[in-house]
Amino acid sequence: MFTEYTGNRQFDLQLNRTFAPILDRVGIDTITTATLPRIRSTQQITALAQRLAERFSTEGDADAAWRLYELAAFYLGADDPRKHRFIDAMSTSFDEARRGLALTRHAVPYRGGDLTAMRWEADPVHREQAPEGTPRTLIMMNGFDGYAEEIIDFASHFPARPFDIIAFDGPGQGHTVLEGMPLEPEWERPTDAVLDYFGIDSAAALGVSFGGYLVMRAAAYCPRISHVIAFDMMYRLLDGLTLPLPRPLRPIANAVVGNPKPAWLIDAALRVAPRFSADLAWKLQQASHLTGLSRPSEVLRAFGDYTMEPLEGRITQPCLVLAGDADQYVPFERLGDMRRALRGAESLEVRAFHHAQDPDMAQHCQIGDLDRAFAIQGEWLSGQRPRSGAEEHA
Repeated sequence: MFTEYTGNRQFDLQLNRTFAPILDRVGIDTITTATLPRIRSTQQITALAQRLAERFSTEGDADAAWRLYELAAFYLGADDPRKHRFIDAMSTSFDEARRGLALTRHAVPYRGGDLTAMRWEADPVHREQAPEGTPRTLIMMNGFDGYAEEIIDFASHFPARPFDIIAFDGPGQGHTVLEGMPLEPEWERPTDAVLDYFGIDSAAALGVSFGGYLVMRAAAYCPRISHVIAFDMMYRLLDGLTLPLPRPLRPIANAVVGNPKPAWLIDAALRVAPRFSADLAWKLQQASHLTGLSRPSEVLRAFGDYTMEPLEGRITQPCLVLAGDADQYVPFERLGDMRRALRGAESLEVRAFHHAQDPDMAQHCQIGDLDRAFAIQGEWLSGQRPRSGAEEHA
């Protein structure tokens, strides 16, 4: 269930992302009812998450601890030494929590460095029972702010795991960008490196959040990808900057971010604007971290490469797209653009969710009901017609 704790859409998304799996822990009910509604700043979130992470770590609850360490690091800049410390603690706690699973860590060589990857072997019973044609491997792609641990943990929401699951942090993501490798638009290159490393000839691919765009870019140029899932849709990365603005201002803002000139004026404006918006401040900070660029105008220009417009007609695999009209980052009206871009797909199924009827599924990445979201994706991958509700578009 998606809960509006603070009234700030960005804060609420991150708080639901972290707290939903640990609501049954002792004392968390008091935190969610008395503490979270009073949060007004990123500093408060960081301090609370650190305190709770250290508490659960001391108590031996590694599953709660890793989630809270990730949140503690979330709003910190890359130059803050606490970020690396919290992420190291997150990884250690995750490994402790998942000890005993058929899950392994890997370092995939790429451009003089390494991509962090994790592999979770298929459940042998589920694989034996899977319908013919079910992919044997699923590649899960990270997004704008996650880590491989969280991405592969999402796979625990599949009702069955008949496929090996591989999650990786590509350039500009998670552990990989912390080691200094910036974002790059040719996503088929790191995808090919991961497929080569594991010796995979064919795999389905699922992109989470910004990964919903990256998976489409990879599929357009990587024929080894057999099925494509956008969880959820991401047509253009720059939409995440303009969506929070009032609708009448979006065309003006889109024109500015699409052509950031004069650079000096854009830089001046975007150094002042974050003072009035914690959401924009974090997005620009994270964007600079991912790209390695310091000037806002340079970041906007680089982000302009991440759009599906030039991919129109190039993606030929079967595609599943999830979308919600309460998405915090992606304008719902982009659904028409997605359809046009995917006109060459072998098949296209869109699962669209509306806040008025289905508020939990209408959020970004259907964060209010991950079990249902992954049931839909699992059924689609196994060739079954999804039974989990929502509007369907052929």
